[in-house]
Amino acid sequence: MQNFEMERIAVLERRQRLFLAVNVVAILLLVLVVGEFARKVHAQEKQDAKTLVLSELAIVDGRGVVRARLGGNLPDANKKIPRGSRIAGLLLYDETGQERGGYVTFEPGGNVGLTLDNKGVMAAEFLAGPDAGSAIRLHSGDDAVELRVDEDGPSIHPVRRKNGAFHEPAVENPKSTALCKALLEEKARLSMGQLIDACRGRSSEAACQACLK
Repeated sequence: MQNFEMERIAVLERRQRLFLAVNVVAILLLVLVVGEFARKVHAQEKQDAKTLVLSELAIVDGRGVVRARLGGNLPDANKKIPRGSRIAGLLLYDETGQERGGYVTFEPGGNVGLTLDNKGVMAAEFLAGPDAGSAIRLHSGDDAVELRVDEDGPSIHPVRRKNGAFHEPAVENPKSTALCKALLEEKARLSMGQLIDACRGRSSEAACQACLK
C-alpha cells in the first residue's frame, strides 16, 4: 500500500513538472508574440508619422494671404461663375489673393491640366485627356492659338477676334468628328450662336457650318 502511494506521488510530481514546463514555454511564446506585435505597431506608427492625411492645405505669405492651396476639392476662383467641374490638385494665387494658375485634375471629364491665368482671365492651358489626346491653348483677349492632337487627328488652329484664322490640316469629314458630335449633343441646350462660337474656337468656319447646318 505504501509503495502504491509513493508511485502516485511520483506520478503527480512528474505531471506537475511537465505542467510547469508547458506553462513556461507558453509564457515565453506569449512574450515573443507580444514583443513582435509591439515592434510592428511601433514601426507602423513611425511610418504613419511620415504621412499627413488632409483634405486641404493652404500656404499663406507674411501678410496672411493664401498663395497656394493643395486640396482634393478646390474652390472656384469666382463664386459667381463656377468652373462647371470639380477640381483637385494645386492652385496658385498672387499677392492680392487672385487665382493665377494651377496643376489640377477635372471631374467628371477626367482631364488633367496645367493652367496659367492673367488676373481673372485664362491665359494658357496644357491639357491631357483621361485616355488619349492633348492640347495646348494660348489666349489673349479675343485672340488665341491652339495646338491639339486627339481622335480627330492633329491640328493647329489660330483664332483672331473670335473667328478662326485658319485650320490645318483641313477637316475632311466635319460631320464625323468628335467635336461635331459633341456640339450636336448640346443643340437642345445651347443657341446656334453659342454652338458656332464654340466650334470656331476649335475648327474652321467651313467645318463648323457643315457640322451645324
